[in-house]
Amino acid sequence: MLNIQRLTYLQGGIPLLENCDLQIFANQRVGLVGKNGCGKSTLFRLVRGVIKPDSGEVSLQPGKTVAFVEQEIINSNQSAIDFVLDGDVELRQLEKILAQAEHDSAWFEAQHHYEAINGYTARARASQLLNGLGFANHTLENPVSHFSGGWRMRLNLARALMHRADLLLLDEPTNHLDLEAILWLEQYLSRYPGSLMVVSHDREFLNACVNRIAHINERKIDVYSGNYDDFERARAERLMQHAQAFQQQQRKIAHMEDFVRRFRAKATKAKQAQSRIKALERLARIAPAHVEDGYFELQIEAPERSPDVLLRVKDMSFGYDDNLLFQSVHLILQAGARIALLGPNGAGKSTLIKLLVGEIMPASGTLEWTPNIRMGYFAQHQLENLDGDATPLQHMRQLAPKQTELDLRKFLGRFGLGGDSEDRPVASFSGGEKSRLALALLAWQKPHLLLLDEPTNHLDLEMRDALTLALEAYTGAVILVSHDRSLVRAVADELWLVADGKAQLLDGDLEDYKNWIEARRSSEVVEPRSPSQKGQLQTSAKPNKKLLLSKQSKLEVALTVAQKELDEVSRQLADPAIYANRSRDEIDRLSAIHTTLENKMTELEESWLELEMALEE
Repeated sequence: MLNIQRLTYLQGGIPLLENCDLQIFANQRVGLVGKNGCGKSTLFRLVRGVIKPDSGEVSLQPGKTVAFVEQEIINSNQSAIDFVLDGDVELRQLEKILAQAEHDSAWFEAQHHYEAINGYTARARASQLLNGLGFANHTLENPVSHFSGGWRMRLNLARALMHRADLLLLDEPTNHLDLEAILWLEQYLSRYPGSLMVVSHDREFLNACVNRIAHINERKIDVYSGNYDDFERARAERLMQHAQAFQQQQRKIAHMEDFVRRFRAKATKAKQAQSRIKALERLARIAPAHVEDGYFELQIEAPERSPDVLLRVKDMSFGYDDNLLFQSVHLILQAGARIALLGPNGAGKSTLIKLLVGEIMPASGTLEWTPNIRMGYFAQHQLENLDGDATPLQHMRQLAPKQTELDLRKFLGRFGLGGDSEDRPVASFSGGEKSRLALALLAWQKPHLLLLDEPTNHLDLEMRDALTLALEAYTGAVILVSHDRSLVRAVADELWLVADGKAQLLDGDLEDYKNWIEARRSSEVVEPRSPSQKGQLQTSAKPNKKLLLSKQSKLEVALTVAQKELDEVSRQLADPAIYANRSRDEIDRLSAIHTTLENKMTELEESWLELEMALEE
């Protein structure tokens, strides 16, 4: 489908990509990885034809189409759902033909093709895409201009997904998504009928979505089979084998050079020495194994002593205007506690962090900090608070005016801000560099407690790994909001769910949270009706066909999810080994889950049939 051969692209006269080869075939899902600035986004632009290679070839099989997410934040009065439908260019062209009054042969051909591409369900599919990405049903007809920048980027993503393309290019698609939307996108991409190229710094997202990794390293593209974890193992093994081959060759070269040095002047050995000199000249030298620059070993220290209790929250409530985000929150934060906040977008996770740090005040209840506690706060808007005209060294001097310049430079170097980075104005920094500076400023304070709101935004995979290791080693308390599941799994001992007006301990792990999300979506498929609305589907003279199709489509998704869950539980109960290895309570619990899922399937099927009858009418 996509063929890249001997590709070279120069940036400022210096090769960014050099003599690269890459082939992508139908239904392949490729994760494009590499350190920041290596050329991932540039390769996408080359594939789209926005820029041309300096040499080599980038060719798409004739007749194949490419979809991509526009990076421009649009401003339009068009409704959100119509904006997304415009992503299917062919659909819109057929609709124009079908809107004509004259029913000629072209019209009938367009109608036949419209049915073939499921044009009549396009609006329901667009609605499903938007719902999956977090848009509520009542917002789908709102103008695009009414949404914030982050939500407009979600609209751009939905529009790209609506395009029935042969190759889909996604550059950091999870940047503007919460965990709920990321989980939905993973499931959607696992069923995507075309080929996929995705750039992402989310390890678990790559593991779920791709079956090949294209790694840009040293201006070349190396291809590995499997997901990101498979790539890491294979690359480590390849580096080890390369290092062993290099060492073996170096020993051979040293032996030959020693022979030449000792016997070159001896007449009896001169011929053999000359033979070895020629062999050395012909030898293809193996370069030493090179690991990419950009490895950082971060260190965040906590004070040597800390009080047992850092914070007491009692009966705390908060809301904006008439919107109550949560109420009756109780929390005793012990030293060394490690909490991750989970919940849907807009439920109040960031607001809860702001309350704990004292940025805003609760509407009711009490919040008591133990005196002299130092807090390290990393907010989503933290990068905007940095002084663009100041250098990292100047930022550090404001914090520690009595420290020597050498000590401050060494400290910044631990966060990958050594060399000329220390003396450059922050305005010239990338998002990743700004994040590293914000983390350095936070770490210098040696806080008793870290409050981190999406700290991995703008960080590449290597820096995320370094932050994860640093937080694992940190001995203070942590309260974390993040959609990076690898970070949450590694750092958090407790999960708190912020949703439906509550903030409370979640009894379970991330898999249980994922199940909670799926159950929540299933329960929202058929919206509850008031007594005055009951019977509306049967009695309405002109039911809304588009709305019914949308609800039926959601029900089919919910049925698929429920059936998979039921099949898994049935498989476990049918395994004789379970009765030997599990306790009676565990078996009873599985049986109860099986019964619940069977009842859920029955209810969903009845709802589906009700909608089917309404559609037939």
